[in-house]
Amino acid sequence: MFRFIEFLIIAIPVILFLKAMFFGKSSKYSQALADFKKQIDYLVWAILFMIGCAVVYALAKLLFFS
Repeated sequence: MFRFIEFLIIAIPVILFLKAMFFGKSSKYSQALADFKKQIDYLVWAILFMIGCAVVYALAKLLFFS
C-alpha cells in the first residue's frame, strides 16, 4: 500500500508537468476561463453583500424596534 502511495506522490507532479508542457491551453480557453472566474467573483460578492444587508437589518430591527 505504501509503495502505491509513494508511486502516486512521485507520478502526480511528473504527469502534471508533462500535461502543462505538451497539452497547453489555448489563449481563447484561458480568456474564457478568466472571464468566467470574474463573473463568479462578482456573484460571490453580491451574495455576501445581500447576507450583510440581512444581518444589518436583523440587528437594527432587534436593537431599535424591539
